[in-house]
Amino acid sequence: MNQLNEDIVDLREVFAILRRQLRLIVMTVVIVLALAFVFVIRTTPQYTAMALIRVNPQETNLLNPTVAAAANSNVETTQIETEVEILKSSRLALKTIETAKLHKSEEFGRSVGLFDKFRAVLGMELPPPPTGQALLNESLKKFDDALTVRRRGLTYLVGVQVTSTDPEQSANIANTHALTYIDAQVSSRIETSNNASKLLREERDKASQRLARSNESLRRYVADNIDRLSEEVGTEQLAALKGKLGNVTGRLGELRQSLDAANTAVAQQNWSMLADRISDQALVTLEQERQGLLQQLQGTGADSTTRVDLDRALADLDKRLQDRARTAVSDLKQDVQQVTTVEAGILDEIQEAMAGRDLSSRTVTEIYGLNRDAIAAQQLYDNVISRLRDLEAQAVVQIADSRMISEALVPSQPSYPNKTLVLAMALTLASVLGVGLALLKEFYYGGVTSANQLGNIVPVKVGAVVPKLSYQQGRDTLADKVSKEPMTQFAEAFRKLRASVDQALRDRTGGAVVLVTSAIPAEGKSTTALSLARTYALAGKRTLLIDADLRNPSIHQFIREEPGMGLLEYLQAGQPTAADPDAKGTDPAEEFYVLDPLSSLGIILGSRRANVPTDAPLQSDAFRDLVANARNAFDVVVIDSAPLIPVVDTQYIAPLVDAAVICVRFGEASQVELRTAYAQLRDTLPVEADVLSVLNCFEGGVQSYRYDGYYGG
Repeated sequence: MNQLNEDIVDLREVFAILRRQLRLIVMTVVIVLALAFVFVIRTTPQYTAMALIRVNPQETNLLNPTVAAAANSNVETTQIETEVEILKSSRLALKTIETAKLHKSEEFGRSVGLFDKFRAVLGMELPPPPTGQALLNESLKKFDDALTVRRRGLTYLVGVQVTSTDPEQSANIANTHALTYIDAQVSSRIETSNNASKLLREERDKASQRLARSNESLRRYVADNIDRLSEEVGTEQLAALKGKLGNVTGRLGELRQSLDAANTAVAQQNWSMLADRISDQALVTLEQERQGLLQQLQGTGADSTTRVDLDRALADLDKRLQDRARTAVSDLKQDVQQVTTVEAGILDEIQEAMAGRDLSSRTVTEIYGLNRDAIAAQQLYDNVISRLRDLEAQAVVQIADSRMISEALVPSQPSYPNKTLVLAMALTLASVLGVGLALLKEFYYGGVTSANQLGNIVPVKVGAVVPKLSYQQGRDTLADKVSKEPMTQFAEAFRKLRASVDQALRDRTGGAVVLVTSAIPAEGKSTTALSLARTYALAGKRTLLIDADLRNPSIHQFIREEPGMGLLEYLQAGQPTAADPDAKGTDPAEEFYVLDPLSSLGIILGSRRANVPTDAPLQSDAFRDLVANARNAFDVVVIDSAPLIPVVDTQYIAPLVDAAVICVRFGEASQVELRTAYAQLRDTLPVEADVLSVLNCFEGGVQSYRYDGYYGG
């Protein structure tokens, strides 16, 4: 049941914590909002423009638009994602940078960084600015940072976003990049078509040559075997065709020999041989004129006017000879072609004449094989020609599979920073941070500001909360109010503390010893010890207050007494020394024992700050005997001890007491210090001894964490 109660969150306590830490929360919110406001004001606004591109994952065929590939969602998704990556590619980005000349702009070109500015301020030499490829690479990095390409959901739309400090530039770059992508897509398809066309043309030429070789092979077979074929067929038509073929073949051989000789004569410019070979009278006449001019030139001086005229006439005659030779060779080629055509026609007639005739199996097999080769070559040639025509037709009307359906508009509002969003997030973050800091301060690092908080930090009963009072030097001490103003809240707080101590000691018989300590100095420990002891004395209890804070005794100052010796001197007098190992304290107790002027309280005083370690006297038999005798002589013994964290003294007093009170000053000691002090106290107290805490809200004379008087001599 107790565990269940601990797990339940008390909302009132949560709101109480927030109320106590409201100042910290408000300060945190104000600081974070101020930083956010400065960030919004000082940050250069960024503008984002977006162009929309529709990607068609199926290839477009304008010649046959009804043909479409079967839709496949996985393939389409892969195709769209591929186009997105192409839009992000460095190659396309470089084209956009060059097109828009971004490498020359202030934003995407050469910029001076913060480090370079710092070096310039110091007068240091700056590195040379990047040029060429280095400048392009720097621009490319900035462009990649400014570019965002995303597919819009599950649609075919792709958004091209560009962020820039200039709204017009952001829109221009987004549109330029989208158009560059579309142009690159068209160029890629055209290049692919051209490469395919080139390949198909090469295949067409090869197919044409193969077809020509196949047809020529069949004709050559017929021509070479005309005698055997004529005997197998045995018809007058084939015999006549055989004779015609022989005449044409002989004529074709003569023409080819003449053509070869003519080409050789033209290459050597031997016009006489050419004229004799082709029997061209015009060429013979021109050659005779040329020979005559050459003879005239031999008898003419080098500088004479006649020689110049003869050279000009000779050059003109050479040109006429060349033109006539080319014409003659061309005519000869035409004759060869004509005779070749006649020969092919005769061979075709022979093949037709053989059709349906009874031929030997050997002949049939040979002709069948030649025919199959010719048919296969013809089919291959026709297929290549058909594919080439389709590809060339598509290349003329080539378009991109993607198109820009929405140009980027010049943005009117900056996309970054979003002032409303930044301030809203800052407010949210500040609130969360403020509450977090408040909880950290409440439960870990900050000082104690409420009884509930003190109870959460130190798991003991809060005996009392002493109200806030001011202390002024030269006037009555705060502890005097217990006697002089017994009806005040201050006096009532210590009566409540006394009641809590009595409840903790309810099972105790005989005199009780109560330890009053604190985590650090200036927590109101001595004021609490004196006030609690006076409360017991005013209630009729035989009470003794021992100022055991040997490092920094202060009770004598509160009651304005200046003893000749104090507790420390008494304990030191009872310590054995090298000169008198059996020495014991012999000074009378009246030297440091006094009565409280405002009550019946007996007080053992300290006189001065210790200039030596004081842990040894507190471990002595004299001190233990002192506490034991006080327990027997008084109803309540209150011991004012040193703080726990600065010195070790209290840990030697704690085993001798029945209860302990930890004093906590409002907002002073940190929670870590309180937990550490409580752990040390709990480890040294007797198991049956109870611990209480008291929250002091009054203002003392010392309000700091200084450990003066505990470490100094």
